[in-house]
Amino acid sequence: MYEALITNIINNIFHVIWFNNLVLEPRHGKRKTLLITVSTGIFLQSFFLIAAHPGLPRVVFFLGAYLLTAIVFGSVFLFLLSASNPKKAVFLISAYYCLWTFIYGLISLVTQSGVGAGSYAVWGLRFGLNLFFLFLYCRFFRKKLLYIYRQMQSGYGMITCISCLTFVMMTFLLLYNEYHKVKNASHIFTMTLCYLFMVIVHMLLFYFMAQANHAHQIRLMQMHEQLLMAQMEAYEKIERSARQSLHDFRHHNMVIMELAERQDYEGILKYLTEYERIENEKLDRKFSKNYAVNSLISAYMRKAQQSDIEMNADIRLDKTLCVSDVDLVCLFSNILENAVHGCAQTLKPRKIKIVAQQKNSMILLKCENSCIDDIRFYNGIPQAKDHEGIGVESILNIVEKYNGDVHFTANNGVFECSVLLRNCS
Repeated sequence: MYEALITNIINNIFHVIWFNNLVLEPRHGKRKTLLITVSTGIFLQSFFLIAAHPGLPRVVFFLGAYLLTAIVFGSVFLFLLSASNPKKAVFLISAYYCLWTFIYGLISLVTQSGVGAGSYAVWGLRFGLNLFFLFLYCRFFRKKLLYIYRQMQSGYGMITCISCLTFVMMTFLLLYNEYHKVKNASHIFTMTLCYLFMVIVHMLLFYFMAQANHAHQIRLMQMHEQLLMAQMEAYEKIERSARQSLHDFRHHNMVIMELAERQDYEGILKYLTEYERIENEKLDRKFSKNYAVNSLISAYMRKAQQSDIEMNADIRLDKTLCVSDVDLVCLFSNILENAVHGCAQTLKPRKIKIVAQQKNSMILLKCENSCIDDIRFYNGIPQAKDHEGIGVESILNIVEKYNGDVHFTANNGVFECSVLLRNCS
């Protein structure tokens, strides 16, 4: 039992270290995160010291500690440490637990011992392997994983399920190895193949995440390309209108000269007023000093008019912001796309109102649109019924990127999305 307790203490020390490094999107600052993980480790270790007694079989103690540690640390990470989407957090937990179980199994095979055994060789390997994988993770993989983790827009559910199932399978392998008394060459070969298979599964999962992130970046590029095409179309429209106005200018002068000769000043004013109205209709309205946002709002204004949707916009943003144009386009387009989609589903008067303004180092954005009465929410997030709901996830990711907040509501047939982005000066 003494050896098992030493092994358990080593495990909890590394759990504390690992979970501090696994929090990619922390809910709290570094000090509070460290305090929570250390407190969890002390609580668990105190419980194990109290629960351990000489009559308790070492294997039972080890397996109980194994399961309880997985549940407690996993719950603390999910509910107290991580501010990520729960599916993301569960994936990280299960991936780490698979690594944890892999280390257990590898040590058991190398030392020809049970996973709960305690000896200098086992303790040394636990320190060595944990430090080795920690170095690899912090030095080579953490930044890449953080980037993919933040940018990935969909597919969490599938990779999380696969990772969790892998952890369950590795736990069964651990139990099988523990109760398989004869550890001959055939057994070692079989276990090695199984563990290698589990490693390959997680390599494929991370590859899938990278590919999904790549696909998301392509979608953003396509969206940006559409915006540029809309801008080019608007500029061509302005150029055609200017050429036509120049061509017609001589005729307008003749009409004004004729009215002037008659001294019909009221007629001149009416004609010039009508002329100004017609010319203004030829041009896109300027909604914002920011060209990207202005072009996007103009494009969605035309789209709303084609769908018989009344749309009003009040955009007060500077020409240059610290928020990238790509992120602004992604944010506005997803909000407006969802608004147009929401209006299309209702038979009520279709209206969209979007307001955006800059206050000091913050951008405030609010969009209201007509919607159906039956909109489902989960943890304050609207749930898509007949489409993937990637737009909402994109909004959430941009809000996280700029340390902001987002709030969704639906009352009396009006859906409202309010977004706050910080550090935008």
